[in-house]
Amino acid sequence: MRAIDKPAGEQVKNRIVRTLPFFDTTVNAGFPSPAQDYHENEITPEELIGMTPTTFLVRVSGPSMEGAHIPHGCVVAVDRSAKPSAGSIVVALLNGEFTIKRLVRSHAGWILHAENPSFTPYVVKDEDQFDVWGVVKAIVIKP
Repeated sequence: MRAIDKPAGEQVKNRIVRTLPFFDTTVNAGFPSPAQDYHENEITPEELIGMTPTTFLVRVSGPSMEGAHIPHGCVVAVDRSAKPSAGSIVVALLNGEFTIKRLVRSHAGWILHAENPSFTPYVVKDEDQFDVWGVVKAIVIKP
């Protein structure tokens, strides 16, 4: 993972961690005033997306997961320690190629299911080299 290279950060284990202000208030329609009265504490980006020592970030390429709100070019946080289950969105290595798909269990076995009707679900076969690298825990989309 590359260091977060921003001012107002602190050095932690050879990387800079930047904290973000956390406002403890309800927002109905708009954004809270950045007045210090609302400022409770700070939160790191790692806390925001649930990062653990086994979490890595990866950029998504392609439109196959758009229906799961994972567009081309976004970044996903993937936890290698999370146990995948039916319905999880996973990053997997299939026959030497990385892919991000929903893991579905059926009578035929495991299926890698795209969240875009233009893509055909893939039934994992016994002869496939298949390994789940981790479970997607957060999606980061730049506006």
